[in-house]
Amino acid sequence: MMEKNTLFWIIFDLIVISYVYSSGCRFHGDVAECVNTNLEEIPNIPGKIEELIFTGNDLGTVTNETFKNVDNAEKIWKLNLAANRIINISENAFRSFTSLTDLELSSNKIKENHLKYLLRNISLTHHLYTLKMNNMGSMTINEATFSLLDRTPASQVHLMNNKLDQFTTITLSRLQGIKWLDLDYNYLSELKFTTMGTLEGLQICHNKLNTLPNFCVGNTSKSLTKKLKTLFLNYNQISSIDSGSLKCLPTLNKLQIERNSITSYPTRFLSNCPRIAVLDLKGNIGHYIKVFPFAFASNTLTVLYIAFDGNAINVFQSLSDTFKGLPELKTLKINYINMMSLSNQNVSNLFSPLISLSILECFQCSLKGNIGSVLGNKPNLTQVGFRKNDFQTIEPAIFTEKSKLSSLYLSMNKIAHISSESLPISFLNKLLIFDISKNPFICDCNLAWFIEWLKTSNKSRVKFYPQGYTCSSPAKWRYKRLENVHFSYLDCHPLSTPEWIGIIGGPFTVIVFVSCVLVYRNRWNIKHFVYMLRKRREYMPLNGENFVYDGFVAYNKSVVQWVKNVLIPLLEGEYNLKLCVHDRDFPVGGFINDTIVQHMRGSRKIILVLSNSFASSDWCMFELKIAHSMHIEDNVDVIVILIEEIEAKNMNNSMKVLLDNTTYLEWTEDIVGNELFITKLKDAMGVGQNA
Repeated sequence: MMEKNTLFWIIFDLIVISYVYSSGCRFHGDVAECVNTNLEEIPNIPGKIEELIFTGNDLGTVTNETFKNVDNAEKIWKLNLAANRIINISENAFRSFTSLTDLELSSNKIKENHLKYLLRNISLTHHLYTLKMNNMGSMTINEATFSLLDRTPASQVHLMNNKLDQFTTITLSRLQGIKWLDLDYNYLSELKFTTMGTLEGLQICHNKLNTLPNFCVGNTSKSLTKKLKTLFLNYNQISSIDSGSLKCLPTLNKLQIERNSITSYPTRFLSNCPRIAVLDLKGNIGHYIKVFPFAFASNTLTVLYIAFDGNAINVFQSLSDTFKGLPELKTLKINYINMMSLSNQNVSNLFSPLISLSILECFQCSLKGNIGSVLGNKPNLTQVGFRKNDFQTIEPAIFTEKSKLSSLYLSMNKIAHISSESLPISFLNKLLIFDISKNPFICDCNLAWFIEWLKTSNKSRVKFYPQGYTCSSPAKWRYKRLENVHFSYLDCHPLSTPEWIGIIGGPFTVIVFVSCVLVYRNRWNIKHFVYMLRKRREYMPLNGENFVYDGFVAYNKSVVQWVKNVLIPLLEGEYNLKLCVHDRDFPVGGFINDTIVQHMRGSRKIILVLSNSFASSDWCMFELKIAHSMHIEDNVDVIVILIEEIEAKNMNNSMKVLLDNTTYLEWTEDIVGNELFITKLKDAMGVGQNA
């Protein structure tokens, strides 16, 4: 049974969704959107919808019946009916929306009388948080619109762009309980307040105010808006401001007065705002402005934005005292003030009181000279912006690895050269945001380190790279992007005469040295090779036997006693053979290598007595190679006697090849083994028949 019910609701939802889409509406999650579809009625809306956005259609008249296709209207908390050409609306139109907290009726020309009764009914039966009635016109929104209210229908009321030219205390008095009032884009030239004890935010931007509203009860210091925290007065016609203008604002935290016509800021004009934290005066340009000493002084101000036309000498009446009295200021952003005429000392005097700053920006201020004169004595800076100024150089020791800076903006200055001492790589690698684009870089070897850093750095941290980084000179690189500039080592490191000698002579010396080492280490191989060439050229084998010796004995002097006491007595004493033993038979004064080859040729057989010391003897290895060659080319018998077991460290390649490819005799003191050794040696020497 449960499975059937589940299947039913799945099919039902699919049908509803299909209908919603077919009607031009979009359905996603708990939101339904029917936007600019020219619908004349609200289609079937599923019960799970909590936000209904039905705008840009053609309802004309709205009653409770208008929402007959909305399932579970009591779940909907947000209803947007903007721009639906609504003219008539019944006072009970939203009776079913018992959870409604956000209602927008903007851009409808609802009859004033209808809206008046609707608001009265809403104030009695609903607890709205946000009510938006923007762009409805003064014929709909006026004093009479709110005449039936006895309490505020919403905490936030937005009345933007309704061509309101007056908003009387009577109207305001009917909005008791409101927390935020938006009157932007109207025609208000003045605003007289009544007591609004709950108001926390007020927007009166893009109107025609020529003075700040009076927030005091009469001429007293008692506040009409004792909870007001945010006040926006941008884009009006306010021309003057003084300490009295901001009276009776004990909780004011944020004040914006952008784009007005204020001509002067007097000393301590914030003194009546004991909780002010943010002051925005941007865009007060197009006229001369004077800032008097201690103008912005405040123990609570943390953010200050200013943008004034004019020369700094004329704007700031005292360079040393302009920013004094701001112990908590963390953010200062200045635009357009011309500081070209200020010396480094003047600039230092202006900014030095701001020791607590963490963010400092000065856009298009014509700053020149030393950057350090601005940044000195500010150890807590995390963001610095000097875009569109006239700095030409960055002096060393201003930006270091120990700095707390994470963002640095130096675009659109006149910086041509950057040294690694001015912007150490360790500092650059710590930055999260870096922008030095649109500067006239001179692309020479002094900039090579920076070009390479740009190529290898994290591109997401370097703003406007690569398109914003081009060369202004020399002609070879002009207008080329830095990413396409390449320098060879010789481009940036021209060589001196000693260096040229080193480059040419060094490899030659190494080659000679290596050649000498190789010749020395292979001298016996080389000698062997030379004698083999000579042998092929001079030596002709003779038919028959023409030998002086029966055997040539090659051995290391470490085994000379074995040769004298064992080998010679056995072969010469018992079998009357004649052996060539170099200690006995080599002539004095001859070249030893010639003597070795000559006596080997004069011997019928060659006896190699191998030991651990044999491999370490150059002459022994020479004799081994000659013996091996004569064995291969002249078929001379080579008898190998292993006098002791050869250790791995003494087993070179020549000995290994010899032992792997030759049957050798092993000497032993064992009686049986000794007899076998003698028998095999006699056979090898051809005297076995005489044994």
